[in-house]
Amino acid sequence: MKKILTLTLAFTIAILLLTDSFPRVADAAPEWQTFSPPHWILGPIQGADGNEKTVLRNFDEIQKAKIPITAFHFDAPDWMACTGNLQFKYSDAVLDRMRARGWRALFWVVPLIGVDCEEYQIAKANGYFILGDDGEPIVTNNFTGHGSWIDMDNPAAVAYWLTLFDALRARVGNVLGGFYTDSVRPDNRSGATEYGEKYARVVLDYTRTHVPDGDVVFKSFGVNTPSDAWLAQNAHVAYVNDLSTDFAGMKTGIKRVFNASNLMPLPYNEFSGFAKAAPDSETYIRRMHWGAFQPVMENVPFGKQPWDPIFSPQVMQTYRYYGTLHRELEPYLHTYDQLAFEQHEPLFRDVNRARFSTRLGENIFVQYVTDYTRSLTIQLPPGEWVDYWDQKVVYKGDRTITYPVPLGKEPIFIARGAIIPLRVRGGLTGNGTPNSANALTLNAYRYGHSSSRYYDDAVGWITLDMTAQKKRLALCTLDQAPSEPIIWRVTTINRKPKTVTEQNGAVGVNTAWGAPLTERRNEAAVGASASGWYYDAAAQRLIVKISTTGTECPAP
Repeated sequence: MKKILTLTLAFTIAILLLTDSFPRVADAAPEWQTFSPPHWILGPIQGADGNEKTVLRNFDEIQKAKIPITAFHFDAPDWMACTGNLQFKYSDAVLDRMRARGWRALFWVVPLIGVDCEEYQIAKANGYFILGDDGEPIVTNNFTGHGSWIDMDNPAAVAYWLTLFDALRARVGNVLGGFYTDSVRPDNRSGATEYGEKYARVVLDYTRTHVPDGDVVFKSFGVNTPSDAWLAQNAHVAYVNDLSTDFAGMKTGIKRVFNASNLMPLPYNEFSGFAKAAPDSETYIRRMHWGAFQPVMENVPFGKQPWDPIFSPQVMQTYRYYGTLHRELEPYLHTYDQLAFEQHEPLFRDVNRARFSTRLGENIFVQYVTDYTRSLTIQLPPGEWVDYWDQKVVYKGDRTITYPVPLGKEPIFIARGAIIPLRVRGGLTGNGTPNSANALTLNAYRYGHSSSRYYDDAVGWITLDMTAQKKRLALCTLDQAPSEPIIWRVTTINRKPKTVTEQNGAVGVNTAWGAPLTERRNEAAVGASASGWYYDAAAQRLIVKISTTGTECPAP
């Protein structure tokens, strides 16, 4: 009876698949335009394969080091009770830990079922596998598993495969974030790429239907993986294949991500690399900077994790710093992800493949360190650029500079006039304090008049506006009123203001308008209050918090 019910369900779903999933019109609008991109996919994401003890040790080390991950990637078939059957084999302790931390799960999956699985016999008996010339299922034995491939041209076979997804979703519940695809059907037969695209399509459709804020990480530059044309049509995020952990692999990863940035919003390279040979400590630290300044930051090493004793203590210190900085940059990165989703504008801009440099969005410029060196020759873009590590230092752009690059302080520059939205939870990076967590932080780099756009999920697009005239300053939000309190952190204020005021959501410094805000004793006190200000003389920074938001912008 159970088998009959399974087959009935399979054929019912098959009818839906025939009418909805196959085929797609080639010149239709990209599928990633049909949903607002989720925040959590930006990371940091940590991943591993192995048994439950290994996974829980990962959790312990992540929490001990306070790496603010958003998701955990269950890599390879190890998370399944039997290869390809999609049964989550770990205990509820794993899921409970993830729920308590708000982490999502990305599950590695390919359409292969292992020969030793009960599900294999069901699929074989019903003709759900791809057959060889001898009329028997093609059997593969490699990293994907020892098994056979679901026939993506058989709706009943696809429907049966999706019942395994249903069982996984019922088991893990709201921990499910999405799936991670890989190379498929390495049997050198014709139509292998098309098979990879059909498999990717099924996984994407399932995720879109059943996980409202879910995502699928596709594989590019792999074997029988979707074509560039397919990725441009359908992908939101993709990794650029497994690469060596040395500087050569890092260079290849950067070039591939640059090349893929016109295909989809979020191409990325697993910053650790993926090979049995672990990176040395110096290479790992440089790679962490590369990871933090990609749209998606993921660490899923094939061998040693960054807390392994083979690495210097600075590796974990750097991972914590760059992981935290990347998480803080989530509002900035999500804004550009939303812009890419709406207007197809790539996040990577003005890429220089020879120098491995780029602007990430409009206002952050980085050059990745891809060799053993202590200094770099950097070609700055036009404009003026604030040194992230010493924000009193400003470089004129459109010229070449020699820049020191000690480990853990790789090149990061902020455009003068930029307003960078941040989600700050602590004091590690110097972008705020633990009391910053109850507001959106705006790091503003004062310079004449400038504006930046910010995407607020609750209200839509907001313009952040800053106008400086001599000693006066106006800080405003336009278009829509923000949905949360704002903490402005304004640099290059070389003297304590005489007055700081607020009027309908606009902040005035030394202006003749608005009601006075209360001066607080330090930055933490500003964050803990509903409103107020503090002048940090050592940093030459003004910190102002307001809880009344609006769209007025008086002249300074």
